[in-house]
Amino acid sequence: MNRLLFGGFFLLFFIIPGGFPCFAQADHPASDPSVLVGVTLTDLVNRYGVPKQVYAVRGVSPWQDDVVFVYDTGEFYIFGNRVWQLKLRAAYDIKEGDTKAAVTRVMGEGRPMEGYTLFQLPSKVWPIMLRVNWDNSGRAAGIYIYRSDF
Repeated sequence: MNRLLFGGFFLLFFIIPGGFPCFAQADHPASDPSVLVGVTLTDLVNRYGVPKQVYAVRGVSPWQDDVVFVYDTGEFYIFGNRVWQLKLRAAYDIKEGDTKAAVTRVMGEGRPMEGYTLFQLPSKVWPIMLRVNWDNSGRAAGIYIYRSDF
Protein backbone atom coordinates (compact mmCIF):
# COMPACT_ATOMS: atom_id res chain seq x y z
CA MET A 1 0.00 0.00 0.00
CA ASN A 2 2.81 2.44 0.86
CA ARG A 3 4.47 1.71 -2.46
CA LEU A 4 1.25 2.54 -4.34
CA LEU A 5 0.85 5.74 -2.35
CA PHE A 6 4.43 6.80 -3.03
CA GLY A 7 4.02 6.00 -6.76
CA GLY A 8 0.86 8.11 -6.94
CA PHE A 9 2.57 10.93 -5.03
CA PHE A 10 5.53 10.84 -7.44
CA LEU A 11 3.28 10.94 -10.50
CA LEU A 12 1.05 13.68 -9.11
CA PHE A 13 3.74 16.07 -7.90
CA PHE A 14 6.67 15.54 -10.24
CA ILE A 15 5.63 14.24 -13.64
CA ILE A 16 2.27 15.91 -14.23
CA PRO A 17 3.08 19.47 -13.08
CA GLY A 18 6.40 19.36 -14.91
CA GLY A 19 4.71 18.34 -18.14
CA PHE A 20 2.00 21.00 -18.22
CA PRO A 21 4.22 24.07 -18.58
CA CYS A 22 6.11 22.55 -21.53
CA PHE A 23 2.88 21.59 -23.26
CA ALA A 24 1.28 24.97 -22.63
CA GLN A 25 4.29 26.93 -23.86
CA ALA A 26 4.43 25.05 -27.14
CA ASP A 27 0.93 26.30 -27.97
CA HIS A 28 1.23 29.79 -26.49
CA PRO A 29 1.18 32.51 -29.15
CA ALA A 30 3.19 34.96 -27.04
CA SER A 31 6.20 32.62 -27.08
CA ASP A 32 5.79 31.44 -30.69
CA PRO A 33 2.94 32.97 -32.67
CA SER A 34 3.74 30.75 -35.66
CA VAL A 35 1.78 27.97 -33.88
CA LEU A 36 -1.34 29.87 -34.94
CA VAL A 37 -0.60 29.31 -38.63
CA GLY A 38 -2.73 26.36 -39.67
CA VAL A 39 -5.33 26.50 -36.89
CA THR A 40 -8.91 25.87 -37.96
CA LEU A 41 -11.70 28.44 -37.75
CA THR A 42 -13.20 26.50 -34.86
CA ASP A 43 -9.89 26.60 -32.95
CA LEU A 44 -9.47 30.31 -33.69
CA VAL A 45 -12.96 31.23 -32.47
CA ASN A 46 -12.65 28.95 -29.42
CA ARG A 47 -9.36 30.64 -28.51
CA TYR A 48 -10.20 34.31 -29.23
CA GLY A 49 -14.00 34.45 -29.47
CA VAL A 50 -15.96 36.36 -32.06
CA PRO A 51 -13.71 38.69 -34.08
CA LYS A 52 -13.98 42.45 -33.57
CA GLN A 53 -14.13 42.89 -37.33
CA VAL A 54 -14.15 40.75 -40.48
CA TYR A 55 -13.15 41.90 -43.96
CA ALA A 56 -12.20 40.42 -47.32
CA VAL A 57 -8.94 40.84 -49.21
CA ARG A 58 -9.02 40.29 -52.98
CA GLY A 59 -6.10 38.52 -54.60
CA VAL A 60 -4.97 38.68 -58.21
CA SER A 61 -6.73 35.32 -58.79
CA PRO A 62 -9.91 34.12 -57.05
CA TRP A 63 -7.98 31.40 -55.17
CA GLN A 64 -5.94 34.18 -53.54
CA ASP A 65 -8.98 35.81 -51.89
CA ASP A 66 -8.87 35.81 -48.09
CA VAL A 67 -11.21 36.51 -45.23
CA VAL A 68 -9.50 38.36 -42.38
CA PHE A 69 -10.57 38.07 -38.73
CA VAL A 70 -9.45 41.04 -36.62
CA TYR A 71 -8.69 40.58 -32.91
CA ASP A 72 -6.79 42.66 -30.36
CA THR A 73 -3.76 40.40 -30.88
CA GLY A 74 -3.70 40.90 -34.64
CA GLU A 75 -5.27 39.94 -37.94
CA PHE A 76 -5.75 36.34 -39.04
CA TYR A 77 -5.90 35.66 -42.79
CA ILE A 78 -8.05 32.64 -43.59
CA PHE A 79 -8.15 30.50 -46.69
CA GLY A 80 -10.63 27.65 -46.71
CA ASN A 81 -10.96 26.64 -43.09
CA ARG A 82 -7.47 27.51 -41.82
CA VAL A 83 -5.32 30.47 -40.87
CA TRP A 84 -2.45 30.80 -43.34
CA GLN A 85 -1.11 34.25 -42.34
CA LEU A 86 -0.99 36.50 -39.28
CA LYS A 87 -0.43 40.24 -39.11
CA LEU A 88 0.75 41.19 -35.64
CA ARG A 89 1.80 44.40 -33.94
CA ALA A 90 4.55 42.54 -32.10
CA ALA A 91 6.24 39.13 -32.32
CA TYR A 92 9.59 37.56 -31.37
CA ASP A 93 10.64 40.62 -29.33
CA ILE A 94 10.11 43.03 -32.24
CA LYS A 95 7.24 45.47 -32.67
CA GLU A 96 5.83 47.95 -35.14
CA GLY A 97 7.88 51.14 -34.99
CA ASP A 98 11.20 49.36 -34.35
CA THR A 99 14.14 50.41 -36.51
CA LYS A 100 15.81 48.06 -39.01
CA ALA A 101 18.83 47.93 -36.71
CA ALA A 102 16.69 46.85 -33.74
CA VAL A 103 14.96 44.14 -35.79
CA THR A 104 18.31 42.90 -37.13
CA ARG A 105 19.69 42.64 -33.57
CA VAL A 106 16.81 40.34 -32.64
CA MET A 107 16.21 38.39 -35.86
CA GLY A 108 19.59 38.47 -37.64
CA GLU A 109 20.26 39.71 -41.16
CA GLY A 110 17.31 38.20 -42.99
CA ARG A 111 16.79 38.60 -46.73
CA PRO A 112 16.25 42.26 -47.68
CA MET A 113 13.73 42.93 -50.42
CA GLU A 114 12.18 46.11 -51.82
CA GLY A 115 10.27 47.60 -48.85
CA TYR A 116 10.50 44.57 -46.54
CA THR A 117 12.80 41.92 -45.08
CA LEU A 118 12.15 38.17 -44.92
CA PHE A 119 13.25 35.87 -42.10
CA GLN A 120 12.96 32.07 -42.26
CA LEU A 121 11.38 30.67 -39.09
CA PRO A 122 11.92 27.13 -37.82
CA SER A 123 9.65 24.77 -39.72
CA LYS A 124 7.08 22.58 -38.05
CA VAL A 125 4.65 21.16 -40.60
CA TRP A 126 5.25 23.57 -43.49
CA PRO A 127 7.75 26.38 -44.22
CA ILE A 128 7.05 29.53 -42.20
CA MET A 129 8.36 33.03 -42.91
CA LEU A 130 8.41 36.27 -40.95
CA ARG A 131 8.04 39.37 -43.09
CA VAL A 132 8.72 42.85 -41.72
CA ASN A 133 7.46 45.71 -43.91
CA TRP A 134 9.28 49.04 -43.63
CA ASP A 135 7.85 52.53 -43.78
CA ASN A 136 9.68 55.44 -45.48
CA SER A 137 11.68 56.19 -42.32
CA GLY A 138 12.99 52.61 -42.06
CA ARG A 139 10.76 51.52 -39.20
CA ALA A 140 8.72 48.33 -38.97
CA ALA A 141 5.26 49.03 -40.38
CA GLY A 142 3.88 45.50 -40.51
CA ILE A 143 4.85 42.13 -39.05
CA TYR A 144 3.55 39.08 -40.90
CA ILE A 145 3.97 35.38 -40.18
CA TYR A 146 2.83 33.09 -42.97
CA ARG A 147 3.11 29.82 -44.79
CA SER A 148 5.64 30.47 -47.50
CA ASP A 149 4.49 27.51 -49.59
CA PHE A 150 1.01 28.98 -50.00
